[in-house]
Amino acid sequence: MRNLAVIDVMTTDVVVATEQCNIRQIIDVLTDYGVSGLPVVDADNRVIGVVSEADLLPAVAEAATGGAAAVVQRTAADLMSSPAVTIGPDDGLPVAAATMARHHIKRLPVVEDGSGRVLGIVTRGDLMRRTLRSDVAIENEIIDSVILPAFGVDATRIAVEVTDGVVTLRGYVERHSAALRLAAHARAVDCVARVVDELLWDTDDTAGRRPARRPARVRP
Repeated sequence: MRNLAVIDVMTTDVVVATEQCNIRQIIDVLTDYGVSGLPVVDADNRVIGVVSEADLLPAVAEAATGGAAAVVQRTAADLMSSPAVTIGPDDGLPVAAATMARHHIKRLPVVEDGSGRVLGIVTRGDLMRRTLRSDVAIENEIIDSVILPAFGVDATRIAVEVTDGVVTLRGYVERHSAALRLAAHARAVDCVARVVDELLWDTDDTAGRRPARRPARVRP
């Protein structure tokens, strides 16, 4: 997996609750938006807690046994888990995954460094969708979305091999700059851990900009 950060996968259109939201409003929002938890924010949009289905269950149980009148008066401030476990937008996905596992939670509010204001939310599903890609899927994207449209290179001249997210590029291109660009574009594909550039080339058109590496010795 390449070094994806939380900002790359988080949802920015965040549904939040204020401290004053009552339990009925919270349940309606959870149901309407199909989510299982909400960040709770103060008047300055700073995350002060999280209210989840798990937080609501004791109150729901109490209401079911005859305490409904008292339960409906409870607000997010009464029900939420606080302080909230949060994460920053520039933290890596392994940090997010480890934080969720350590605290046994399904979501993390993403907050602005310093202010604590909510920027987004990242869930277990977001992490899994972006990290658990097969090597075949990565290879196909590099061939179909990088080599062919971006460079117009004959795909039969380029061999792409992906093992555990490590991409090896072999083959021939005419110019050194094209080899460098191709490797850089491959490196930007989601879930690529690193790129091993073994491309060969004839013409070094990068003179004066970077050291030359190797000329092509054999044309396919």
